[in-house]
Amino acid sequence: MTSNVERTMQAMDAWNRQDLDEYCTIYHPDAVLHGFAPVPLDVAAVLEGYRAFFAGFPDIRFDLLDSVSDGETVAMRVRLQGTHTGTFQGIPATGRPIGVEAITIMRVREGKIIERWNQFDQMSLMQQLGVIPTSPA
Repeated sequence: MTSNVERTMQAMDAWNRQDLDEYCTIYHPDAVLHGFAPVPLDVAAVLEGYRAFFAGFPDIRFDLLDSVSDGETVAMRVRLQGTHTGTFQGIPATGRPIGVEAITIMRVREGKIIERWNQFDQMSLMQQLGVIPTSPA
């Protein structure tokens, strides 16, 4: 039997290949996702955001930094990396590389994510793209 961590790693691999059909197989049809917008979203809405990432950063990928699991809960700390070669959130391609850490916590039931919380450093992303100035050292 595949563990919850192994199952989420399989989903991350599908995401890195930009295979959203395979990626979605980890989600329960009624899954609720928090942290992507001011209100919880369903999987279809989050996929639109992922497509925007793929358009702006065609080489984008997640690398696992840490993971812990306890029963139904899996938590992962990941690093998102890519090159801004397409338009993203109205920002024309800059050619800049980005690297942003994120944390995701998932509640998994019977091999499917039923609920997920996600946080990533959006300010750092915008600074790396040159949209927001960095603070003086």
